[in-house]
Amino acid sequence: MKKFLSKKFLFFAAIVSVVFIYLVLLEPVARFLIVDDPPKPSESLVVLGGGLGVHRVIHAVKLYEKGIAPIIILTGQEMEFDGRKIRFKDIKLTEPRFAGMLAKLYGIPEDNLFLEERSQNTYEDAKYVKEDLLKMGIRSAIIVSDPFHMRRVSMIFRKVFKDTPVSLTFSPANDSGFLLDGWWSPGEIRYILSEYVKIVYYTIRY
Repeated sequence: MKKFLSKKFLFFAAIVSVVFIYLVLLEPVARFLIVDDPPKPSESLVVLGGGLGVHRVIHAVKLYEKGIAPIIILTGQEMEFDGRKIRFKDIKLTEPRFAGMLAKLYGIPEDNLFLEERSQNTYEDAKYVKEDLLKMGIRSAIIVSDPFHMRRVSMIFRKVFKDTPVSLTFSPANDSGFLLDGWWSPGEIRYILSEYVKIVYYTIRY
């Protein structure tokens, strides 16, 4: 009987611990990933690639429509589906091209959109955007990405841009739904844990 009660207590304690971690600890751990600066007038908006990136583009369009910045720079790599590149008659579809098409549907003039298609990861986003901004004589930029991505983005961009005159602010696409309902799916938890692993990797690697 004692053995049974002991097992029952351990099972109950385990359940309570999991619920505590999920409901109490997960939110601050997730919230730490968000870097959200007050938006201020800048010379450019930079939307980082990542899949379809619809929420990121919409967020940038809203800032553009408010007159926060006059141009939008879109970054990213060639798009894939099930591990295969998406091409049509040998024309490759990249994340910036898709984002550009979406931005134009929302009324952004083509002349106000710039595509940066060389980058393969967040570090290269920063590296190539730095080249583009300095070449264009731009001294300020608002960096847009998903909320859970922003801590790593801010770390990398600040490091890459530290010896430049370019002022950076960071604006997460808050309408992505991240942390809005207080209940996380396994996929969202996986994103959170993955970001912490990537932060450690980027800190060591770069």
